[in-house]
Amino acid sequence: MIKKALATAGIAGFLGTAGVAFAQAPQQMIITHDPVPLTTASSTPHAQPMVLEIGPRGKVLLRGTIESVSADSLTVKGWGGIWTVNVPTTSKILPNGVSLSNFQQGDFVGIEGTVDQSSSWTVSAELVRDWTERKAAHQEAKQNIQSVRGDVRAGAGTSRVIQGTVSGLDTASNTFTLTTEKGASYSVSLASGAKTLQRNWLSLDFSTAQNGDKVRVWGPVASSTISASVFRDLSVPRR
Repeated sequence: MIKKALATAGIAGFLGTAGVAFAQAPQQMIITHDPVPLTTASSTPHAQPMVLEIGPRGKVLLRGTIESVSADSLTVKGWGGIWTVNVPTTSKILPNGVSLSNFQQGDFVGIEGTVDQSSSWTVSAELVRDWTERKAAHQEAKQNIQSVRGDVRAGAGTSRVIQGTVSGLDTASNTFTLTTEKGASYSVSLASGAKTLQRNWLSLDFSTAQNGDKVRVWGPVASSTISASVFRDLSVPRR
């Protein structure tokens, strides 16, 4: 019974905000002839219907499938035919952490911006969201959470969750010093096969971690050393 309680406490402690990433309920799109607000792309559509909404001031919401990708533009198959979407450097690209180079032919995307009055079937994008990439990231994060839950249950009673700030990072040897808010210091090394994760539970290349990052580790603690089987960098922005 005690072991079960420890496992439950460990899972809750390590997972922390795990449910937050998936707590947003999908919302139905409300069709309007008013200018489309940038917040409309924040809710996941129930399916993947093509959408085209153009307001009286030329604001546009376009959802469709990518036909081609270049360094600064997309062609998107949507209502009416093939649209050219110019993506200036000021455009916001979602999910966070991706660029147009991550987009692929066949991906379902949402575009918000303004119709280009000088060119037919052309949009200047203010926001571009790759729903296909978002769905894949959601599934990866879900699998990682389930895997960590299994590790935490298996290690109940012998391992602990420790959160703190990284210093003395050596990505070649997979070691660093972890200092908690109360000033306790631990020498941490990643165990063989350790899971390294971002804040949003996507896989993380440990070589991208930096001194000063706030992290959470899980593993057996012996005196002031930790052999971490899970490393989660809380400083990496959520996608």
